[in-house]
Amino acid sequence: MWYNMTMNIKKFLDKPFRLMALIGSIYLITMILMNVFTDFFYELSVMPFSRTVSYSAEGVALVLCVLSFFFYTHHSIYYIALETLAFSYLYTGRVYTALFITAILFFLLMTENRLASKVRLSVYLALEVAKMIFVIPYGVRSFFEYIGITLFSLATIGCINLLFRHAYEKKDSGEINLDDYKFTDRQIDCIKETVVNNTTIKALAITHNVSESAIKKDLAHIYSVLGIDGKADLKALFIGYKFD
Repeated sequence: MWYNMTMNIKKFLDKPFRLMALIGSIYLITMILMNVFTDFFYELSVMPFSRTVSYSAEGVALVLCVLSFFFYTHHSIYYIALETLAFSYLYTGRVYTALFITAILFFLLMTENRLASKVRLSVYLALEVAKMIFVIPYGVRSFFEYIGITLFSLATIGCINLLFRHAYEKKDSGEINLDDYKFTDRQIDCIKETVVNNTTIKALAITHNVSESAIKKDLAHIYSVLGIDGKADLKALFIGYKFD
C-alpha cells in the first residue's frame, strides 16, 4: 500500500504543471475566501472598480488553474492564468506581487524555450509594455521602479537559464565523463563533494590535510578544464551524474 502511494505521488510530481495548477488553485481559493468572509482587502488601487476587477481576475485564474490541472500538457492555460493575475495585481496596486508573477512566467517561458519564435516574443513584449502602462497611474517613481526591477529580474533569470542550458548541452553531448579528464584523485573528490554534499573549501582542506589555497587552485583548475565559471556551473553540469 505504501509503495503504491509512493509511486502515485512520484507520478504526480512528474507532471509539474499539474502540481503548479493545484497549488495555484489552493492559493486562489484561499484569497477569494479571505476577501469575501473576512474583508481581507488590501488593494492600494487608484483605479475604479478595483474590487470587482480583483474578484473577477481571481475567479478567471482559478478556472484556468483547474483546467490546467486536467489538461496539464497544454501549458498555455497556466500561462494565461499567470498573466491574468499579473494584470489584475497591477490594476489594483499590488505592483510587487505582479513583478513576482511576471518573473515566474518569464522563467517558465525561458525554460520551455517558448520565446524562440518572433511571433511569441512580439506578443510577450506587447504584454509587458501594456503592464508598464498599467503602472503609470501610480506615479513616476513606481513606473521607473517597475521597469528597473523587471529588467533586472528578466536579465537575471535569462542568465541563469543560459547557464543551465549550457551545462545540459555539454551533458547531453556526452562530454561530461570524469574518465576523459586527467584530474587527480583529490580534484575528483572536490568535484564529488561539491556537487553531492555542497562541501565548503575549508571542509575539503581539512579532509585532505592541505591548505585552503590548494583546494582553491584545484577548483580553479577544474573550472578551467571543464570550461565553466564556478560552483553553480559545476553543480548544474553534474546533475544526475553517478559518482563512484
